[in-house]
Amino acid sequence: MTDRVRHLTVTILADDCVSFGDGVLAEHGLSLLAEADGSSFLFDVGESGVFMGNAARLGLDLAPARKVVLSHAHYDHTGGLDLLLAAQGPRELIGHPDLFRPKYVRRRGKQPRQIGLRRGREELVRQGAVLRLSSEPQDLLPGISTTGPIPRTTDFETIPSHFAVKCGERMRKDQFTEEQGVIVRTRKGLVVLVGCSHRGVVNTLLHAIQITGEERVHALIGGTHLGPASEDQLEKTIDELRRLRVAHVVACHCTGFQAAARLAAALGSCFSFGGVGYRFSL
Repeated sequence: MTDRVRHLTVTILADDCVSFGDGVLAEHGLSLLAEADGSSFLFDVGESGVFMGNAARLGLDLAPARKVVLSHAHYDHTGGLDLLLAAQGPRELIGHPDLFRPKYVRRRGKQPRQIGLRRGREELVRQGAVLRLSSEPQDLLPGISTTGPIPRTTDFETIPSHFAVKCGERMRKDQFTEEQGVIVRTRKGLVVLVGCSHRGVVNTLLHAIQITGEERVHALIGGTHLGPASEDQLEKTIDELRRLRVAHVVACHCTGFQAAARLAAALGSCFSFGGVGYRFSL
């Protein structure tokens, strides 16, 4: 990835909160529209079709966004696929081969609840999806690629034990092997898009730096999954964001109010709380 993006705008189309826009709606989910040097793509599609209605209300055209990157398999990031394909026609779906493994959440005293993709591989293809599944980073546009699988290298970032994946007939703790982000290489450094950061937001940033050779991180945008994080994980994450000199942290979705407040207090003007309608541009 040697090219650099000159102009980039990332707009939050689906999120748990609203930041800006007349008549836009929030939901538990995430969807980002990235526009880069005249091309565009979607990163996740929320829980429902809310992201499409929000795009229309914000004056954004989704027709040119022929590529859809899926950060991971959970319904709040993939649930809008049916409506997108029905309304906008065929799209490239870019992700990891493990996207279609059955996903669950387990709570004590309750039956496991399925939270993965609502449609199987064959059904999505019938609806017009063109699958690009790879366990390696994939190029999206000049200067933009997926991260591919994210190694877990920190000793403080943990995956909650209530997430599970079904392997054959057995249920096991989910390691989110399919999770990926997007890296945009710009003249100011990397812009890294994250869905939920189950494998660790710092792990994701370190991986982006390692595979690009670019040490400057201009922006981190998306869900950090710090809502359920321990005090130790939150403090060490803040320390690492400072050490890496991340110029802008736009946190939303699964970050949670308390963690967002802590990030805002610690990072000051480098922090922004995202929401539907929030735009990041350079």
